[in-house]
Amino acid sequence: MVGETELAAVARVFESGWLGQGDVTRAFEAAVRERLGVAHLVAVSSGTAALHLALEALGLPAGSEVLLPSLTFVATPQAVLAAGLVPVFCEVDPWTLQIDLSDAAQRVGPRTRAILPVHYGGAACPPEEVRALAARHDLRVVEDAAHAFGSSVDGQALGTLGDAGCFSFDPIKSLTCVEGGAVATSSGALAARVRQRRVLGMPADGWSRHTGTKGWHYDVSDRGYRAHLPNVNAAIGLAQLATFDEARARRQAIVRRYHRALGEGSGLPGIRPVTQPSDAVCPFTYVVRVAGGRRDGLMTGLRARGIATAVEYVPNHVHSLFARPELTLPVTEGVFREILSLPLHAGLTDGEVDEVIEAVGEAMAEPITGECS
Repeated sequence: MVGETELAAVARVFESGWLGQGDVTRAFEAAVRERLGVAHLVAVSSGTAALHLALEALGLPAGSEVLLPSLTFVATPQAVLAAGLVPVFCEVDPWTLQIDLSDAAQRVGPRTRAILPVHYGGAACPPEEVRALAARHDLRVVEDAAHAFGSSVDGQALGTLGDAGCFSFDPIKSLTCVEGGAVATSSGALAARVRQRRVLGMPADGWSRHTGTKGWHYDVSDRGYRAHLPNVNAAIGLAQLATFDEARARRQAIVRRYHRALGEGSGLPGIRPVTQPSDAVCPFTYVVRVAGGRRDGLMTGLRARGIATAVEYVPNHVHSLFARPELTLPVTEGVFREILSLPLHAGLTDGEVDEVIEAVGEAMAEPITGECS
């Protein structure tokens, strides 16, 4: 949610005359770094850019394989490709939708160099199991924490558990810059490579040159991209950080309300929540599994009642870009036919949540036929 506070922050950037990456971006980086408790935080233009730059900064040989779940947004494997690497799709646990690490272990080959766990819905992919698999096979770990800003496990922020953690601050995330992302890391060398490549391989950004001596001079020693975060976007993110804890608490309260009505013992057959209430999780989605081939019909019934839902996501191994006849992931394909995301954002009132719950019950009580287009 954005409003007058964010608008005022943007206005101050307009008044400053410096709209691109600059002092506000640095302030945003410092604030996020402090919140995460991580040594280095590099703000970039999107979560996809964060994944791409972090993977590239690892310096893996071209064509190296990266383990990742198929059930993730297509940005994840696209970033792997952009870094010159090869995505290897793995199954997910059917009830957490986190990567199935036993399946991932079976897919390790001689070219496997990294694992990219996705913290689906804001909940944690088990960190100790990820670390153990990585240690056994000498793999680098890059966390896709696009859903997981504000979530933690055992008191440690998600996105700070591997070689690098990548965040998204796009319009639908729990914290938004309208567009933006970040790479978190304990490695100063990795952070420096990401920082340089986000500004076309230049050793210093425009703000640094503007505020230093001989600001016109620069030397480009590495390839790079246009992937910086401007002051305008950073200002929105800083304004959001001021009220983030309230928004996080509201999301958690909505999940608890859904869960009381739809969880085990609710008396509503055919619906089983994937998302679980947790004080350690800033929930990005509220996902249920709808049994009996009724998912698409339920979507249609809710749409007829003015309630938008989503399926997150189409498994990547069935997309034309990645599909191979020999690659089937039956668990992932099975859960894909059942998962449904109900409305979840900090602006929902209790009354609106109750309307969704009532509509789910009504729609599930009706004969459901046809496909959702």
